[in-house]
Amino acid sequence: MSYRSASRPKSPPHLVIAVARCSVRNALRPFLRRENLAFVAVLIVPEDSADYYRRAVSSLIQDPMPVDEYCNDTAVVFTVAESTIDPRSVYDRIKHARQVVVVTERREYLPGDFLAGADLVMDVVRPTPEHFIAAAREAKVPGMTREHAEFLSTKSFDAILVAVRQTRPLMSSVRQMKRVAARTVEPEPTPDKTLSLGLENMHGYGKAKDWGLQLAEDLRAWRAGEITWDDVDRGALLFGPPGCGKTSYAKALAATCGVDLVAASAAKWQAKGHLGDYLKAMRAAFEEARKKAPSLLFIDEFDSFGDRESAGDDDHRDYRRQVINGLLECLDPSEGREGVVVIGATNNPDVIDRALLRSGRLETLVEIPLPNRDARIAILHHHLRDHQIEGDLRRFVAATRGWSGADIEKLARDTRRIARRRKVPVTESLLLEALPERYVMTAEELRHTAVHEAGHAIIGVLLSCDVLTSVHIEREVPTQGMQQVAGRATFKPATGIIRTASYYDDRITMLLGGIAAETVVFGYHADGAGGAPSSDLAVASDLATRTERHYGLGATLSVELGKGSNPLEYLRDRDPELRRLVEARLKAQFDRAVGILRDRRAELDRLANLLVQRGKANGDEVRAILFDASETPHPSRRDG
Repeated sequence: MSYRSASRPKSPPHLVIAVARCSVRNALRPFLRRENLAFVAVLIVPEDSADYYRRAVSSLIQDPMPVDEYCNDTAVVFTVAESTIDPRSVYDRIKHARQVVVVTERREYLPGDFLAGADLVMDVVRPTPEHFIAAAREAKVPGMTREHAEFLSTKSFDAILVAVRQTRPLMSSVRQMKRVAARTVEPEPTPDKTLSLGLENMHGYGKAKDWGLQLAEDLRAWRAGEITWDDVDRGALLFGPPGCGKTSYAKALAATCGVDLVAASAAKWQAKGHLGDYLKAMRAAFEEARKKAPSLLFIDEFDSFGDRESAGDDDHRDYRRQVINGLLECLDPSEGREGVVVIGATNNPDVIDRALLRSGRLETLVEIPLPNRDARIAILHHHLRDHQIEGDLRRFVAATRGWSGADIEKLARDTRRIARRRKVPVTESLLLEALPERYVMTAEELRHTAVHEAGHAIIGVLLSCDVLTSVHIEREVPTQGMQQVAGRATFKPATGIIRTASYYDDRITMLLGGIAAETVVFGYHADGAGGAPSSDLAVASDLATRTERHYGLGATLSVELGKGSNPLEYLRDRDPELRRLVEARLKAQFDRAVGILRDRRAELDRLANLLVQRGKANGDEVRAILFDASETPHPSRRDG
């Protein structure tokens, strides 16, 4: 719930917001003439301007935004700024809304079926001088001449926002912008250098890089006649978190292999029209790759194809079945596809039809992890181009833990922009200034986080369900934009494949060790263990559900796998008895974790104090705290 103070006269918008309003007002006018008219509109706006257009559209929608009886916004305006966004998150944001406007800089950032169902999909052209003249009246900016408007229409919204102010005459602002433009020497464009960058020069790809280099060697041997096509991998599915560089990987792999890259996606194919057009576009992409063979066909958003067995109404299920059958024919045609390697990319491989991943199709699953410390530094240096920063970059490393390559690329771009505007060299202080605003945790918050992570670490070591490698806490967290991860205990899987109910109970106990430690020390626990799919409670709930229904280790031996993109939630939603069993298992393991940590209270305090002082501890240090040199761990403990 939110509230507003007493109404007061609105100040005129900034010139750039008024210009953006002029650009989109005509597009949305048919929808805004009638109050409460339901519609979905998509606006494709010029590069580096999405946020301005979002603010402009928001000012055109009724303010304050209306809400329904459950306090859900019925008018929603938001931007989509990356192609790796989970389609489900788009639908979740609009499910209660009657008026929806999505602002994006590229059409392919949105799922194809979302575009197909929108009432309006329109490209917003760059503002013209007429827009600036009209906007000057709305924004109450005096002195706008035709000459000024023509000059400003060539500049970015960012530059205008900085230069044009209410406290400065417009003529002075334009004169200053012209002086700066005359002194500025534009850097040499480097697209060719970027496009030719090979996989061997990329960082942060782990085993995915090894697979790609092996593929390049196999393709070289195939072209030389040393091996047959039967000895070359037919395809792979790249998966990893958003922004981890799946598209960049495909480009670099094509450069290393010395082959053409044909880029496609489900959204691009579906945007061609109805089902027949969709399948025709799909076949055309495979045909283009065949003509360019040897080549790589890169298919983004691969999870958009879905699973033929997933839940849905009959019409959608039939549509999905025909699309997947068409894709199967393209991946495994009767005449073969010699010379064409297909690379799919997804954030969620679990929702993909199994037939698409069998041998001969996308037969290899290649994970692209988030970059580690050294990889983050290497990625930063790469994107800073010729602006190299000396030093160990310790604060950059600490501030970017958990960042993707895309996050670091944006940071480098922001840093170069600041340096370019100020006409100063890129320095470490400039880099830190470009970092998102961060919140410095108080001593109390730091202690709370340390206790939580110490609980995970101690339970994990004592139960030996997995092997603790390190535990750390952050002293600063971003205030917006990125996920606030204040700490983490990191484990690697223990060896062995025989896993009983005790193994899964131990893992659940470890996952609940954080809130158990909070309860032991403070008498309560906070909300940091829930609220997200990757949170402790969400993962523990899913693991308990699998134990009960997937593995036959609970109250029944019968197996149910669930349906749809969230099969475990599907099982719990439809089965009250399962919900009761899951809750009972979670409660039992929570009580178990509390009992263990009460017995180990001294070690819990010692590790928490160490984390507060140093911010981190490795697995061996935690094991040393728990086990004296004279004490031999129990043989069942696989604590490394």
